Amino acid sequence: MTRTPQRSVVLPDVHGCPQFLDWAEALFPGRHFILLGDLIHRGPDSRACLKRALAWATAGRAVLLWGNHEDWVWKEGAALSGAARDAWFKREEAALLQQYEAHGEGLPELVADIERFAQLARPYYVEEDMLCAHAARPSLGRSADELLDRGYLLDTPALGLHPLPTPFFPALRYSVHGHAPQKAPVVDLANGVVYLDLGTVRTGQFCVWDAETQQVYLYPDSSPLASQETP
Repeated sequence: MTRTPQRSVVLPDVHGCPQFLDWAEALFPGRHFILLGDLIHRGPDSRACLKRALAWATAGRAVLLWGNHEDWVWKEGAALSGAARDAWFKREEAALLQQYEAHGEGLPELVADIERFAQLARPYYVEEDMLCAHAARPSLGRSADELLDRGYLLDTPALGLHPLPTPFFPALRYSVHGHAPQKAPVVDLANGVVYLDLGTVRTGQFCVWDAETQQVYLYPDSSPLASQETP
């Protein structure tokens, strides 16, 4: 008898805090992850977070989604060449570059990792009845690949959400996002949305969404939150 694969576990913004990736991997051994982006900046070890995510994705263990922080580095810095690119990274990404240099690497390795991320990352991802995107649901045009704006990277809950793109994905029932810090995880399946970002670096809090059980797990616990649906 063939066992049906378990659904994915969704991880929001880790912002350079690899302990949250360690915790998720230990709590959900062998499970598939969806990373909502913003792996880098603010925390102490963006390099470790980026390399772990790339390793997972390369092994088929995870789907990577664009965050606004990776998008900024890619579009503003990695798109440059030669001396202009070197100067940009040394000026704008000095802390991240220092993390690479502390491990005997440098700018070529940093740029290579950003380029690899760009090859692997997606603007959004659909798994059965769940859509995942960094900040908000994408606004789509005539096809599932036609993005009409960049709101999926930048919008906040106060701006509301586009409708679920059910013309392309009829089974969709809800979406999961990070980006905008919440005081507590927001689980509002009645209105079709889950928000997971808890302002990790500032608060020390982190949580994940298990799509298999439709439950939130809050770091460092190994049991789901007792109360799931947000009033």
